[in-house]
Amino acid sequence: MVTSESAAPEAKGPASGSRALGGATSIPARPETAPTLREHALVVIRHAITTGDLAEDTTYSAAGLAKQLGMSLSPVREAMMSLVAEGTVEAVPNRGFRLVPVTREDLEEIIRIRALLAGPAVEALCDRAREDPVANASALGDLRRHAEAALAAAHEDDTVGFMTADRLFHEHLLEHGLGRRAADISLRLRDQSRVFAAHSIAAIVDAESAQQIVDLVGLIEAGRSTEAQALVVDNLFYFRRAENF
Repeated sequence: MVTSESAAPEAKGPASGSRALGGATSIPARPETAPTLREHALVVIRHAITTGDLAEDTTYSAAGLAKQLGMSLSPVREAMMSLVAEGTVEAVPNRGFRLVPVTREDLEEIIRIRALLAGPAVEALCDRAREDPVANASALGDLRRHAEAALAAAHEDDTVGFMTADRLFHEHLLEHGLGRRAADISLRLRDQSRVFAAHSIAAIVDAESAQQIVDLVGLIEAGRSTEAQALVVDNLFYFRRAENF
């Protein structure tokens, strides 16, 4: 797979060779929608996976992660076990946790499944845009805000900002189009894919991807369903653009 060149600092913890999350600036605040510590830990760790703060070739101790997050051990361990259950993380006996390796074949399969959800979501939003544009305006405004944030971050060579905004865009695209369950399924698959462009080309690849989702919002607003569905599927294949450089 194509990975970022960023690396998290070494953590001093009980597990030999383990490493904790990246700098504190990458840790999002606890949202009101995450009422428990376990759910908040899960939000934070998913964010770290999305932005590349967790490396595939590194073992992380629950204690080291908890210390870095400023949280107690129990909710962090529970969050990691949730990720184990969904296949994103695997437990390493007597050492901690590590991300499950992802092959190119895995990436192809993941994107095909995500496309099965994204296509109908875009179609539903296009239908609403044609039938009742006023009622659909709030959802489209939300999507445009995230798309423009992704584009601005890409132009500033801010890979973490781009990945964060892009993840929010696709989350809300599925939620507005098909509902919360579809969004959750797609996000879990996205977290398993963990594709990042190498630092030397990240700004170019991220900017192309961000421009696509800005254009996608325009197509949805115009109700151009066929074009919008084709574009969202192409956008999901981020790793192919990264490979072409």
